Amino acid sequence: MMIEVWNICIIIFAVIGVLVTILKFFSLSTRAIVWWQNFIEKVAKNRRNKFLKKKATQFKIEAIVNATVFDLQKELPKNWVKKMHIKWVDQGSIKKLDRGQKIIRIEPEDRQDYNLINGIFSYYQNCLFPNTFEVVPDRVFNALVVKLSQRTIQNSARKDFLLKIFNSTILEREIQNDIDVLKFFEPFVDLDERGFLTGALVREIDAIAEKIRVKQIRGQFESIILNTVEHMRLFTGKLKGGKGAIAEDEWEFSNDIHTYRFLLAKRQSHMKIDAHFKRAVNAFDDNVDRLYIFGSNRDIPFTTKLIARISNKTGYKHIETFDLDRDFHSNKKGIGAIFIKQ
Repeated sequence: MMIEVWNICIIIFAVIGVLVTILKFFSLSTRAIVWWQNFIEKVAKNRRNKFLKKKATQFKIEAIVNATVFDLQKELPKNWVKKMHIKWVDQGSIKKLDRGQKIIRIEPEDRQDYNLINGIFSYYQNCLFPNTFEVVPDRVFNALVVKLSQRTIQNSARKDFLLKIFNSTILEREIQNDIDVLKFFEPFVDLDERGFLTGALVREIDAIAEKIRVKQIRGQFESIILNTVEHMRLFTGKLKGGKGAIAEDEWEFSNDIHTYRFLLAKRQSHMKIDAHFKRAVNAFDDNVDRLYIFGSNRDIPFTTKLIARISNKTGYKHIETFDLDRDFHSNKKGIGAIFIKQ
């Protein structure tokens, strides 16, 4: 009798699990989902049921990874970041994987830290450059995955312990597999400190990849990216020097594919929105293909108004406005936007 009751309970749990999956599919974050995840974990600890233990592990990894990467969807290009979903597979299912799906090894219950780290790393491997990943050089792609994974872990709970594990396992493994990955990883760290990694560089790489997919210059893509990285690194490094530290021609860069220019929005008594807007008009008249607007934390409202004016009163097309983890002063949070000349 007890066995029958327990089997009925299992069926009920499975039905509720399906409902939770449906809620997650529609991206509804509710207290019911959190409650269900905690409930399954508690029940699984008290029962020797393989199904429930799998579900508990699945929900826990999904919840933690999705929570830690949630803010990144506001930084990266539209439709890049989606919620992580784990599905258990057997040997027979491995050959039926769809594009974008990946096999990850789930560690035992007493090694949940490794599951979290591997989950974050695998997540970024599958969400970056969804339309151009086959064009982006492996070395560049791997360096970016490692850097964003590292930053996500740095922003999570127990960051010191988790970061130590990550650096000694995944980061070290990538360096040993390809020492030249450091040519990109090191400057990526510097650019991320001023918001230019996710704000500008990933968008440049994606845009260039789309344009050179079937061109001979694709063979030089890694060098093109490295030159772009060096320009952005030089530019952001000179921001520390204050007014006049950056020469006029250093605000712009041409990589033989297109030209981009930076415009840093600063609300100052002697430099109002009209002066910034004039710079955007000048960029359009100079045939600058891509214009990036960056605003500091304290100037977000001012920058938002500037973005709207450029969008409404120039020939540039506003592609998107995005958040920055750090502004160009290295303070937490900023705002950016990208315009293109059609």
